[in-house]
Order: sequence, then C-alpha cells, then structure tokens
Amino acid sequence: MHRALDDVHPEPLRRIDAEGTIVIVFRMHGRHTGPLATPLGEIAPTGRPVEIRTIDVLTVTEGRISEVWVVADELSMLTGLGAVTLA
Repeated sequence: MHRALDDVHPEPLRRIDAEGTIVIVFRMHGRHTGPLATPLGEIAPTGRPVEIRTIDVLTVTEGRISEVWVVADELSMLTGLGAVTLA
C-alpha cells in the first residue's frame, strides 16, 4: 500500500472498546500513484482517488497490543480503480 498510494489519510468513523479488545472502523483515503499488489495481480497506477473501508481489531494484553486483525473492503477499492466491474 505504501508504494501504491500518496497523500494517505485516515478518516476515523467509530471506536469500540471492550475488555481486552479495541475495534477501530475507518476509511483510508489516498491517490493511486504506484503499482498496487492485489489478489487479482498488480494494478498499474491510475492516478484516481482511492477509498478503502477498514476494520482493525486490536487485542490488548497487559496494556499492550498483542494481536492485530485487519479486514479491508478490497472489492470496493478495486471497483473504484476500474479493476473490477460489478454486473
């Protein structure tokens, strides 16, 4: 992602705190300016703006983050870049 996107900035949407777990929901915005590795293969730079909806689940053990799960909506991002067309 770092070599594929410029002007990256997060837009926090929601934070949920539970015992031993923090969930953060956000959108990541940027511009597609470099090669992007995806499950469909590498996508050449398009110059298009990109939005990636993401949920991070952080496990906290003894006051420190001990595990991170990241779930990103790659399909919407790929559709926005024109790499996928939904029928």
